[in-house]
Amino acid sequence: MNERLRGIVLQHHKYSETSLIVKVFTETHGLQSYLIKGAFGRRSKLRPAFFQPMTFIDFVADLKTNRELHYMREISIETVFYSIPFDMQKNAIILFISELLTKTILEHESNSLLFNFLHRSIQWLDLSKTNFSNFHLFFCWELTRYIGFYPKLDRTDSQHIFDLMEGVFKTNTPGHGYYVEPPKSLIMRQLCLCKLENLHEVELTNKVRREILNEILIYYRLHLPGFNGLKSHEVLKSVFE
Repeated sequence: MNERLRGIVLQHHKYSETSLIVKVFTETHGLQSYLIKGAFGRRSKLRPAFFQPMTFIDFVADLKTNRELHYMREISIETVFYSIPFDMQKNAIILFISELLTKTILEHESNSLLFNFLHRSIQWLDLSKTNFSNFHLFFCWELTRYIGFYPKLDRTDSQHIFDLMEGVFKTNTPGHGYYVEPPKSLIMRQLCLCKLENLHEVELTNKVRREILNEILIYYRLHLPGFNGLKSHEVLKSVFE
């Protein structure tokens, strides 16, 4: 059955000399994979340029129950990015986010709240001219809200130690080694409470930014079975040197 869909491209890889397999997070069907036959052909209407990471697309797909690979019939770019393709730092952030989402989004059902969050936040990044150096940290925290392990913040200001295993701020040091102390824990709390438009208020050095990201990725490993880190993490660190 042909159906018109909205989606966000997460990843693509070459399937043969002429074809691609593309992972797309769709608004109405969650994560799906598509076989793009003849993508590298001269006359193809479904060219690789449509499938760059985090591209917003409108497309018509042939969907069949119990099929792992679906087929696209038509495609168009929903939103053209103005700055992401031309900004090295934003490009690095996009590659990081696409890898993070590929390893964390597993559901094949609709999650409109997550879809809208991705759509809204990536558009913000594209339109932001300055003050986006903390965007990936904010994004990592916000994503946990939609995949089930957002930190618990209903604590008093005296509780400054962040327990990575329990996802809560505490007064006393936990009996295990997975925790973050001030000042890093206070920065993590500030990022949790921050809004996109106020990210510039969180002033961090590149060194501290890297340390915070390392702690957040440990948090992901503790709460997501099978999550074993990200390759693009290193690229992101080098770009923000």
